[in-house]
Amino acid sequence: MKRYPLITFFVLAFLLTWFVWGTSIAEQQGMISWHIPQALAFWLGLPIATFGTAALTGGWPAVKDLLLRIIRVVVNPVWYAAALLIPAILVTLGVLIAPLFGSAAGVGVEVPIGSLLGLFAFNAWMWLITEETAWRGFALPRLQNKFNPLTASVILGVIWAVWHLPLFFIKDSFQSQISFVGFLISTVATSVLIGWLFNRAKGSVLIAALFHATMDVGIAFTGVMTSGDALFWAFIGLQVIAAIAVSFDLAKLKKFERYPAQTEA
Repeated sequence: MKRYPLITFFVLAFLLTWFVWGTSIAEQQGMISWHIPQALAFWLGLPIATFGTAALTGGWPAVKDLLLRIIRVVVNPVWYAAALLIPAILVTLGVLIAPLFGSAAGVGVEVPIGSLLGLFAFNAWMWLITEETAWRGFALPRLQNKFNPLTASVILGVIWAVWHLPLFFIKDSFQSQISFVGFLISTVATSVLIGWLFNRAKGSVLIAALFHATMDVGIAFTGVMTSGDALFWAFIGLQVIAAIAVSFDLAKLKKFERYPAQTEA
């Protein structure tokens, strides 16, 4: 395990979370009469995989590095602004171009405007403690010890998308409403954008979580990914354009900018 921290982490992350989601799929298929609450995949499965692997492969220094990344708040304010504004701009553009594709974005249909602040706060906390600590806090720095930041972000984006695969088979999930291919492209583009912010913000998991929360809440509020196929693909196109725009800078980052707090051999 100490020699292969990334493989250990990915195996645990998939096994622990897919088992949880698998019980929902099995219940839908009539194989069992119960299921484990799906949220436990995020709140329990991922943290166990993340901190468990850190402890097993790097000991306290690796765990401490994760905790410090979570509370790394002293970064240039421009990265806070970017984490909040880039997703907001993308979803707004999605709403504005919707008529060009013969549809209207379902703004406020799924998420009332009055609940935006509370939903954002919940999502920011959730992604900070779960997905972003896992994917950016643990996995991305170690991938960047092997690949340049752009390549590492693309690889992680593919893994991140595949990790969501069981959700496409669970009724009423967001993923069950959309194309996996489109989701894959969107997730890779998002991974590049978050990877860029993460690196520029000194490896701050908080910045990554703020971007993730703003993007997810913005998509839910505007309906840009659930208001018809044409708008779905158009919005993904906007995400890809944004990812390409930052990829030139991301690819140029030096090794010390990628993972300044190396904790494993």
